[in-house]
Amino acid sequence: MRKALIVIGITLASLLILMGGCTVSLRFSKVQTFIIQKVTKRMSEALNADVSIQRFHYRPLNHLSIDSLYISDQQQDTLLFVEQANLAINLLNIADDRLDLMQVEMRNPYLKLHSINDSTLNCQFLLDRMQRKDSFSLPMRVSVDLLRLTDLRFRYNDILVDQLKLDLQLPVWSNDSLDIVIHDFSLRAQIDQIDASFNATMHGNLDSLFADQMVLVYRNQRLFDGNIAAYHFTDLDSLYIQAQCNDLYCNHTLLQDFLSQLQSRPIRLPQPIVQLGNVHYRGVIDGGLEHLNLHGAFTTALGSVAVNGYAESDKQMQQFDLCGHVSTNRFSIGKLLNNKDLGNIAFQAHVDGEIDSLLLTRCVAQAHIQQLEYLGYTYNDIHFDGVMGLEEVSGQLQINDENINLNINGLADWSEEDTRLDLTAEIAHLHPHALHLIKDYPELSIGVTTYVSLFTSGTPQQMLDNLTGYMIIDTLQIVNADKQTTMNQLKLNIDSERQDGKPIHKMSLQSDYLTANLFGNFQYTTLPNTCQLLLSKYAPSLVDTPKKRNKQPNQLEFYAYFHHLDQISQVLELPVSFPSYPTIKGFINENKQQFALQAHIPNIQTSGTQIDNLTISMDNSQDSLDLAIYMYNRLPKNNPTAAKIGDVKLHANLSALNDKMQLKIQLDNTDSIRNEGTIHITSKLMKYANQPLLDIHLQPTHIILNDSAWTINESNITYNVHDKKLAINDFELSTEYQSIAANGTASPNEEDSITVNLRNIDVQYLLGYTEAGNAISVQGPLTGWATLYGLFTSPMVEAQVHIPEAGLNGTYLGELTAQAYLDREEKTVIIEGHAIDSTDHEVVQVHGKVIPATKWWGLDIHCDSVDIGLIDHWTHPFFSNPQGRAYGDVSVSGLDKLVWVTAAVLGKDVQITVPQLGSTFYFTDSVFLDSTAIRMPNIDVWDAEGHHGTFDGVVHHTNFLNFSFDLNVEVNNMLALNLPYDPQALFYGKVYGSGKVNIKGNDSECRINVDARTEPNSTFNLSVNTASQASNASFVHFVQPDTTHSLLRLLNRPQSNTPTAPVPQRSRFILSLQIEATPTTDINIRLGGDDGIRGRGEGNIKITYDDSTEDIQMLGTYTLQSGVFSYALGNIVRRNFDIAEGSQVIWNGDYLSPTVNIVGRYHTTASLRDLFGSEFSQAATNRTSVPVNCVLYMTDQLFNPTLRFAVELPQSDESVQSQVNSIINTDEMLMRQVIYLLVFNRFYTADYLQNTQTVGLNETYSLLSSTITGQINSWLSKLTDVFTMGFNFRTDGEGATASQEYEANFQIQPIRQLVINGNFGYRYNDLSNRPFFGDLDIEYLLTNNGKLRAKAYTHTVDKYSLRQANTVQGVGLVFKHDFNWKQPNKKARIRRGDKALPVNSTPLQETPPTP
Repeated sequence: MRKALIVIGITLASLLILMGGCTVSLRFSKVQTFIIQKVTKRMSEALNADVSIQRFHYRPLNHLSIDSLYISDQQQDTLLFVEQANLAINLLNIADDRLDLMQVEMRNPYLKLHSINDSTLNCQFLLDRMQRKDSFSLPMRVSVDLLRLTDLRFRYNDILVDQLKLDLQLPVWSNDSLDIVIHDFSLRAQIDQIDASFNATMHGNLDSLFADQMVLVYRNQRLFDGNIAAYHFTDLDSLYIQAQCNDLYCNHTLLQDFLSQLQSRPIRLPQPIVQLGNVHYRGVIDGGLEHLNLHGAFTTALGSVAVNGYAESDKQMQQFDLCGHVSTNRFSIGKLLNNKDLGNIAFQAHVDGEIDSLLLTRCVAQAHIQQLEYLGYTYNDIHFDGVMGLEEVSGQLQINDENINLNINGLADWSEEDTRLDLTAEIAHLHPHALHLIKDYPELSIGVTTYVSLFTSGTPQQMLDNLTGYMIIDTLQIVNADKQTTMNQLKLNIDSERQDGKPIHKMSLQSDYLTANLFGNFQYTTLPNTCQLLLSKYAPSLVDTPKKRNKQPNQLEFYAYFHHLDQISQVLELPVSFPSYPTIKGFINENKQQFALQAHIPNIQTSGTQIDNLTISMDNSQDSLDLAIYMYNRLPKNNPTAAKIGDVKLHANLSALNDKMQLKIQLDNTDSIRNEGTIHITSKLMKYANQPLLDIHLQPTHIILNDSAWTINESNITYNVHDKKLAINDFELSTEYQSIAANGTASPNEEDSITVNLRNIDVQYLLGYTEAGNAISVQGPLTGWATLYGLFTSPMVEAQVHIPEAGLNGTYLGELTAQAYLDREEKTVIIEGHAIDSTDHEVVQVHGKVIPATKWWGLDIHCDSVDIGLIDHWTHPFFSNPQGRAYGDVSVSGLDKLVWVTAAVLGKDVQITVPQLGSTFYFTDSVFLDSTAIRMPNIDVWDAEGHHGTFDGVVHHTNFLNFSFDLNVEVNNMLALNLPYDPQALFYGKVYGSGKVNIKGNDSECRINVDARTEPNSTFNLSVNTASQASNASFVHFVQPDTTHSLLRLLNRPQSNTPTAPVPQRSRFILSLQIEATPTTDINIRLGGDDGIRGRGEGNIKITYDDSTEDIQMLGTYTLQSGVFSYALGNIVRRNFDIAEGSQVIWNGDYLSPTVNIVGRYHTTASLRDLFGSEFSQAATNRTSVPVNCVLYMTDQLFNPTLRFAVELPQSDESVQSQVNSIINTDEMLMRQVIYLLVFNRFYTADYLQNTQTVGLNETYSLLSSTITGQINSWLSKLTDVFTMGFNFRTDGEGATASQEYEANFQIQPIRQLVINGNFGYRYNDLSNRPFFGDLDIEYLLTNNGKLRAKAYTHTVDKYSLRQANTVQGVGLVFKHDFNWKQPNKKARIRRGDKALPVNSTPLQETPPTP
């Protein structure tokens, strides 16, 4: 045991001594050199590279430190350098051919990689060597528990990565495999001073390397966050990378800074990239160096875009194949392209293309654009298919939107010598207003088909000159509302041929609207140079002479004829039209330095003027450039300017040569108001600082304007383009009493000024030539001055004006004084002014300010008792003759073209009249104005008789032009209609009403809507005849029948051929009346002349009237309670029929064709002796005359009625009535009796009973008394309408039986409820014991509708009555009610007597009074 311990001890001691010796020996430089040489030699052979180590340190058991490890590449450049490497070694497993490195730490390592021949890395040889087992093998298996790289520097070409830290583990490293696990990885990269940092957790080996939670940071911005896997990292041909991008981020600022540092100069990115804002990509990127797939979505500030595609390339990266699908639901393409007209887009697109050497050689694209916003409109359903190659491009575009249907097919082919372009475009319908392409024409629709086929050749500069082909527009249709026009075809031909060895170009256009031709020996590209050459001779200071002349001088002729342009003007409702055909023609001959142009328009029509024979001609045949303009301007007589100018002929001639010009303007007219004269102007162009300078000289001239002789003084006007300087010297336009003078300079220098002096200028005369003349009218002579500063920069003004007797819109204001002065410190213009009336009262004060730099201005106006009659100029379309005084403040301000108005004005004792109703209203209340409206809220108004109502309204305007209004009136028993008698008017009268009135419209239209109820004391007259029908409105005429007696015949109302006088243009007036008529209102329906229906009743009637079409419509039923139908028989005698209660007038549209159902009675007295003959004379113990009613039944249309008659004896016994019926037993006899009763107030005597000696005399007496009665009643109607009367005289019999009878009848109606009817007379008859007779009826209405009434009467007993008393009296109550009944379905016949009925009519039942 002791020996064993000694042996062990000696052995351990020997080992310790050996190790110590080794350790000590390793410190000797020779030993280290020997070992380093052996190790580096072995490594150099294994790696096939130069390897060197400066020295190493070994500490016993497990620690080795190596200094300055160097490995070079095959170009003898540094590949790897490690400043110091520390190794912790586990020696226990060396015996098992395994080397375990517990820790390897490399400090400040430097790895340098660069490309060789643009494709191979300088470390490729080392990677290839390690893959060959015969060249590189490890003596044992190696494992590394921890490999730590500290402050690693890595360079790849120009990319420098420093501050890289890496902790990794190599569990297995052998000849068969290499496993790598990375625990911590971070770096900071620098690429030409671009700093970035990188962190990741990596694991795997060189064949499968994974990086998790990878983060790339640049300028404190996280650019990448995701995971990356790399396979076959050591073989670039087989390299496959897969990246899961949780967020790939960039914005324009980072990218712009990155590129600027990379290029070492400032870089500004295009605006579309800037508009993208922050860009994020989330998705997958995978592939190798020759194939890369992309699947994900980009999110930007403009929207999101989904991408799914791939890119392939060859190994040289010269040829690429691109294919992918792109889609978005909403992307702001307008902001991307900085185009305000474009908005958002939603689309799906597929693209397949090829790129060779950065040149796109093939591309196939298909896109479906679901939505595209353009000009605020969203287009739907757009399809695009296109193919592009090196020698051909083709495509198709389709739009299937509700407002546009478009189909375009196109092809461009340059594979042959000639380039070919084919295009077909078809528009089925296009609504430009709905698409927001135009502001006007909301109902415009366009349809067109176009074909284009063009050929060209040569270089791009020669293609235009070599262009041939045609363009056809087939069936262009333009529809605007109910108007349309069609152009059948437009064809444009472009051709070229050679004549006499010269190329001749031809361009012709044929269409329904234009025929044009251009032909000659010319080139399109050199025409601008030709025009410059020809014009430079006459104005070289304005048009420079071209530096080069054309090798081939141009010669061409052209003409254009326009047709049917008025059709386009009518359809598009243009303000100008060309009834005749304009023409343009001319030529250019560059060889002879000649050209000519002539345009002739025979007629131009606008809404405000007409120009005849407008001719413009220009040529240089006289060695100078001569321009002549002639026109004959005709103004319509209702144009305000026409009153001052009239029809004017204008001649203008300009002659120019070598910068010198002579201009003569001649005015002439043939109207009574003279405007004529000739103005002579000479001018000269010159160069100043290489810019034109124009010097204009006005020669002394006398002209006549508006019959006044004006003088233009000799003066000069110059304009310097270089200095932007305008100088006016001694300009003056004057008459004996008026003058306008101007002197001064205007330039960018704000101190330069132009002063204008005015003397007694008629302001309205000047305004009449402008649009302001229609908006405002100013009266009075103006005298003053104005100095204008800074006209070309910030205009400023100082002025002072005075009008001794100023008027506004025809209303006197007073003496007006105003001034404007400069506040140079504030750079503002201060305005002060006032108006003083004839009593020295200041009615208007004005204070204001103008800031020219900002174009802001403001005026404060104080009114104190201003006559509001001045607003009549603006308000006459809806109310007229305003009177009263205004008090209050008005503030007006503006900025550029915007104007603001605020005002609160008290109108005192205001009076306005609605001309369409004839009603005048009065109020005292406040009116408020703002920038868009005049508001009159809830104003209490009164009519002329003191009745109260409420007025509420607003008048909208645009800077006090283009007025529109909405006025509402609510009345209670107010005088709503007060129109005097007018034979041409539809209605007139005096109507009191309760209800609502709305007046609405604008400058060109006024609508009045009335919904009202009539009140007592109202009279409404309605004319259902026109002026041309008034002379012949009768429907009953006398004719000569086959018999010897006159008969009535029913005829249709004849139509008049009298021409209607032209109606002057005025504002359109539309009236709508919804009237509830009450029994307290008198209604008169005038039928022409004095014929008509007057009475009282009730009903609801709607009347509409449009004066632009003269269309009158009436709807409703009017039921009469009482009334009179007045009719003149043959313009000889007039008869009044009392209308029975319940009679109706019914309108169903046309106011001239009402339907009537009227029962009327004409009351008279007649002798039965005329009817019965002498056989009754023996019994004549009483009077022979009895009351008789002629009953008229009128149905169907008023002017084409169905008439039926009957005869009643209201106070005779049934026996007498029966005897009468037995004589009037035929239709013919009935008509004869009715005619005699109406015309002669007597019965017709049958032929067998007639005494020929007395018949003619009685008829003459009867006709004479009827005529006298009618005349007396006509006179009485002019004095009073409560009393009418009639007379009758008749003779009868012969000898002892002869009798004479004198009778008078009367009617008195002092009030509506009380009616008194009666007659009295004297009878001379030998057999009569009662020579005096008389009847009296008194009736009083107990109810408003007249159904219940009280009646009293006294009647003389008829001589045919069986009564013995001379008179009979009665008092009682009467109740009347109407009943409708259906007539039996059989042919009706006329029944005579008190129950007689008209054929085909429904009778009105009456209940007779009870005695």
